[in-house]
Amino acid sequence: MGSGVKPTRCVECGRLIPEEETSWRLCYICGDSICLEHTYYIRVKRTGLYDTYFDVVRVCKRCKV
Repeated sequence: MGSGVKPTRCVECGRLIPEEETSWRLCYICGDSICLEHTYYIRVKRTGLYDTYFDVVRVCKRCKV
């Protein structure tokens, strides 16, 4: 506990997010931390060098349009 790092909390409910999961539990659009219960997914169109494809990204409730 002596690391001095502030614990990350979900922006919707305030639940603590484990330290090892903070890097991938982020909203793709705004960058806020979100827990699994408040995670939504949207489809994003990506254009590559040879093809266009769709990717699914995590977003929070505010960014889900």
